[in-house]
Amino acid sequence: MLIRIVTNLNPSVRIVWTPRGRKQHLLKFIQERKQEPGLVYVRTRRDSENLAEWLREKGYKTASYHAGLGAEKRRAVEASWLSGKIPFVVCTCAFGMGINKPDVRWVVHFHSPHLLSEYVQEIGRAGRDGKSAEALMLISEPTGWLDPEDKQRQKFFEDQMRSQQQTAQQLIKKLPKKGEVNAVAKQFSDGAIALSLLHSSGQLNWLDPFEYIIVEGARKQLETQLHAAKQMNQYLTTKQCRWQFLLNAFGFEQEAANWRCGHCDNCTNH
Repeated sequence: MLIRIVTNLNPSVRIVWTPRGRKQHLLKFIQERKQEPGLVYVRTRRDSENLAEWLREKGYKTASYHAGLGAEKRRAVEASWLSGKIPFVVCTCAFGMGINKPDVRWVVHFHSPHLLSEYVQEIGRAGRDGKSAEALMLISEPTGWLDPEDKQRQKFFEDQMRSQQQTAQQLIKKLPKKGEVNAVAKQFSDGAIALSLLHSSGQLNWLDPFEYIIVEGARKQLETQLHAAKQMNQYLTTKQCRWQFLLNAFGFEQEAANWRCGHCDNCTNH
């Protein structure tokens, strides 16, 4: 559950001013963690392949992972990461479903996810052994003048919202009332994003970052979903405790009251 993750997972957000600066910040972060197991999340298949190639040129053992790879290649990358042959994978949201590696010490979002639901599921892959783990997010400076990619990516996502919402409405008819994200993602293409959209429209609740329950009788609300997309941006710029923000966003208002985790970047900066 979210409360469990709060105790050992340390989220932070860092502004980077140029595309080169984003890469250099990632490189510094990885260098400081040597062979610790981790994951680097990007948004597209091309990003995954290009960044993995750049890191290999820098001397790091890593691999690209996305839904466009064949099943045999995906299994090979998973096995190499699980066994420690490669310390980290540069992946899209397709990675991690059904894979359990308890000692993941860090997760970096090279690009921001579009929804908080995605974000929590992805950072939740770190620190499953209960030990301290880092969750770093890299974002462009707010104006987007020097690095407009984040704003362009967010606009594209919002433009795609309507078609994705239609897919989610078709999917909900096929889902069991209660289930696991991993199972849905394996069975249905774009299943994970569909679950996130159903949650943001009030049609689905999270029991924890990996299990859901469908809300009977709820009606789809596109405006609520568009708000959910903006909610991610609010998280990136908030000055309050990041875990307090997440707890409130997921409906844990009672637990969030007067909460300060003490170990996110906002808490430590204060």
